[in-house]
Amino acid sequence: MNAPLSDLHRTLAGLTRETDARRLNEVVNHPSVLPYVRGFQEPPLDLTPAVEAAGNVLLMGEHGGVLFHKHMPGLYEAHTQVLPEGRGAWTVAMVRGCLHWLFTRTDAVEIVTRCPRGNVAAKVLAKVIGGTYETTNRRGWVMHGEIVPADIYALKIQDWMRDAPGLVERGRWFHDRLESEYARLGRVEPLHEDDLAHDRYVGAACEMMLNGQPGKGVAFYNRYAVLSDYAPARIVMPEPLAIDINEAVLIVRDEDFYVASITADAA
Repeated sequence: MNAPLSDLHRTLAGLTRETDARRLNEVVNHPSVLPYVRGFQEPPLDLTPAVEAAGNVLLMGEHGGVLFHKHMPGLYEAHTQVLPEGRGAWTVAMVRGCLHWLFTRTDAVEIVTRCPRGNVAAKVLAKVIGGTYETTNRRGWVMHGEIVPADIYALKIQDWMRDAPGLVERGRWFHDRLESEYARLGRVEPLHEDDLAHDRYVGAACEMMLNGQPGKGVAFYNRYAVLSDYAPARIVMPEPLAIDINEAVLIVRDEDFYVASITADAA
């Protein structure tokens, strides 16, 4: 097996999308978690309806996970539940992996979370992963049988792309593969000078293309490209997925790609 591209990709390998609530129910009914999530319900809690609802996504790791509730196209609300042994660094890495998964495998363009008054850990986590304050829902949560305000923090995809781990490594993987493909076809001159920002945004687009979101990947790469004087990309056909990157046409399949042709100007 190839080594993971980054620590982020190593974390992703430990996450699974689950379609039943068994493991999540074990976490939310733990005595250290239950008081923060039970609301007005009598335990034990059963989150089966939330897990099975259309559009919702549950991602679980060793010590807990995140349930993403889909409010509308592109907008999801994250509910993070972790057992005591996973709190701290493991939780931060797990949540970053879940955000990466959702942004690169679904239509998500904004992820929000609620930080109830009195839950300091929730607010710290929201800030650590890059969330910014949006508003306060004055009746946003129930704790210890009382309705309390909840601050809403949001992470938009543009802000995620700017700082998220694992994207630069994927961008470098892309450029290394592209250079190898060009060498195979007889083109040996470098494409452009090393550019860390370009690696990052190419990496984000590549993660989306490799995970079934090519239109989203091209759209958000082109947003960066138009601001940075790079040529835009476009989808030539959906199956097999063919991407025109201006100097070549790439065929994407089996979590990899190859160069199908080089344009005349780039040859």
